[in-house]
Formats: sequence, C-alpha cells, structure tokens
Amino acid sequence: MSSRRRPINWQGIAILIVVLLCVALYDAYMAQPDIGESAIVVPQTATDTVPASPQPEASEAFQIYMNTGELIYPDVPQNRTQPALYAAFLADITAATESIDIAVFDIDLPELGDALVAAAKRGVVVRVAYDDENLTDARVAKLIGALQDANITVRSDQREPFLHQKTAVIDARIVWTGSWNMTMNDTYRNNNNMVRMVSPQMAKGYITEADQLIAGLFGVHKTSNAPHPLITIGVRTIRYAFSPVDGINAQIVALLDGAKTDITFMAFSYTDSAISSAMVRAQKRGVQVRGVVEKQNVRGTGSVFEKLKKAKVDISADGNCYIMHHKTIVIDDQTVITGSYNFTKSAEKSNDENLIVITDPTAVQLYLDEYTLVRERADDPTACKS
Repeated sequence: MSSRRRPINWQGIAILIVVLLCVALYDAYMAQPDIGESAIVVPQTATDTVPASPQPEASEAFQIYMNTGELIYPDVPQNRTQPALYAAFLADITAATESIDIAVFDIDLPELGDALVAAAKRGVVVRVAYDDENLTDARVAKLIGALQDANITVRSDQREPFLHQKTAVIDARIVWTGSWNMTMNDTYRNNNNMVRMVSPQMAKGYITEADQLIAGLFGVHKTSNAPHPLITIGVRTIRYAFSPVDGINAQIVALLDGAKTDITFMAFSYTDSAISSAMVRAQKRGVQVRGVVEKQNVRGTGSVFEKLKKAKVDISADGNCYIMHHKTIVIDDQTVITGSYNFTKSAEKSNDENLIVITDPTAVQLYLDEYTLVRERADDPTACKS
C-alpha cells in the first residue's frame, strides 16, 4: 500500500512568521521607558557593575551623635552593644578609599585598630597622632604596635602637655570631632558627643592641623592655619579653631558675653576663671545659667564649681558612676560650642585641642536633650548603682 506526502502549507507558515515578528516588535517597544521618565540607556561594560561612591544627602552632611541614651549601668563587657556613634565611625573608616587622618588623646578599640590596618592594606594612606601618656596601658600599646607593624604613620607628642584632640578626617571630605576618645571607656561608659560633617573646606583645615602634628609640631610650635573660618553646611554655619594658637578662650568669652536668654553647659573639667566670670556676668544680667560638672572634678584644684554656685548658677555634680566627659556650652537656643577643649588654662595655653562653634537651632535642641538626660542622672545618681 502506497502513501502520499501531505503538501506543505507555505501560506500558513508565512502568516505565522509575520505574527511572531509583530509580537516581538511590540514587546520591545513596550519595554522602552516613556519619554516622561527621561531615561537614558547606557551600554553595559565590566565597570558598570561597580556602584559609584554615594554622595551624602543633606541630612547626612551634618550629623550629631550622643551615646548617653545607649549606656548601660553598670557596664558589663559581655552585655555591650555597639553604640550608633561607634558604628557610624567604623563605617566611615571601612569605606575610606584615599586617606584617614586621626588626632586623638587615647585609642584602644580593637575593632578600630583592625579597621585602620585593613584600610592601609587596601592602599588608604593612614596617619595617627596620639598622646604618649597612654602607652602605659597595654591595650593602647598593642593597638599602636599593630599600626606600626602595618607601616602606618604614627606620631606621639612626647611632652608633658596633652595632645588632647579627638578628630578624624576621612578621604579629605568627612570630619569627625567632639569629646569622644577612641576607647572602651569613652564608648561604653562615659557620656560623649561627636559631630560628623561632610565638608572638603573644613577637612582641608583639619588636615593642615594633622600635617603639623605628624611633623612633630605641638602646642605653641604650631602655626594657626585658619583662625576663625566660617563653614556653611546646609542651613547651619560652623567655625572651628585649634589651641593653643587660635585664641579659643577669647572666642568663648565673647559668645557668653553676648548671651541674652540662657546658657547651658556640661563640663568634664572647669577651672577657667575668664569663662566662669563671663557666666557670672550673664547670671547677673538675667540670663538663665545652668550646668553639670563631672563629679570627680567638682572639688578639684582650681574648680569654679563653688564660684558659680555662689553666683546662684543652677549647677550640679553629675551622677554617672563612670565619667561625664562632655565639654559643651549651648547659648540662646542658637549656638553650640563643643569639641575636645575643656574649660581650663592648660587647654588654652599648652594642650593641642580643637573646638567648633555651631549656629543651628536643630543642633541646639539635640544638645539640650542630652543635657536633660545628664541632669536627670545628676539629680538621681542612685540609678547608676548596680
């Protein structure tokens, strides 16, 4: 039995091919963005998969960190959780691509030491200036030794006055400064504040200061690189200064003498007669003056605690069972003074210190909120006991 082959339906095949082509063209058209999306199609290359370095949003260009709300009393090492201040600082160190310049009185945080060594290994230029008084602490000596083993540039001051700054400049654009030493105690026990600012202009001034410290120029041997520069970040203005070459004491006194309604301060060490006299003058002209002083320094040599108390300043010894380490003054709901600068003669005359003056009502409120927490503990110190 023979079979015959069925004839091919060429017309049907042609119609099918045309339909498939139309569907493909329609899908390709629908995949393109609308004109209103202003989309740009960029050919993919190998480098396109690497994300660009993120640029800071306005809210990220100026940030204030306080650790008081995260402190746990009594401090038990195995119960510690990393405060936001330390986490944010480590994140910046880890993300650094070009340079890290640190000037600090004390440094013993192992994670930070590891991050600095890792940064150096990936090609970041790392420099650290520190006060050699703390090398007697085994943790400090171990960290500094690790930095030296990694060929990181380190410089100690090797003098009696303190290199007392607490600053970092990252990639010549991010500046950190405040009261925080890079230590276990200042991170997990002591009240501290830090300000993070994204400003290449400010970074330039702080790098110039670091250049002098790394070169071995300390105290009065430094040169003032920018006595009273005015920096703008968003809606706020910031001035910075370094002691003992920029006349910080006179700047603080002038601001206090201009106070109209209120002065609020938190002081680790307070012995300066010029600053305390300015507060007494303010109190006498009707300005509300209030503050908290670290308890171990209330009765110390030269303390102005009793002088202010006799002038009817609302002043208390703090209630932290460890250390209240702030060095801040808030004036008239408008100005914040903060940094490493204690209100002492040595801070003005011989130590290497830094200070910033912030004009910003939002920053003021954050520091006033911090004062409220510190004052609550001062008024109820028993809460600090285990």
